Amino acid sequence: MVRKTREQVWRELDSLGEDEVRRRLEAKPTEVEEPGLIHEWLTQRERVNSALADTSDQLAARKPGVSKGVKRAIGSAALIGVAAVALAILLARRKR
Repeated sequence: MVRKTREQVWRELDSLGEDEVRRRLEAKPTEVEEPGLIHEWLTQRERVNSALADTSDQLAARKPGVSKGVKRAIGSAALIGVAAVALAILLARRKR
């Protein structure tokens, strides 16, 4: 029997999908190849799903609107734009 690497097993599990892996594990738990790697993969999936849920919750809890950093950037760009226009006007008057 050839032993598969973790990457090979996880790739196969990814192609089956979490629901199918769980179904097969519940149906025939003693006939599953590499049960340790399967449980490790499922644990990793749960961690990832939990982290995604936490991130989604954090994003949903944020106040809508423009952040302070974006407001500062807009203000700085506006100030630079006004300064450029003023400089252009002064240079144009000088040439006359």
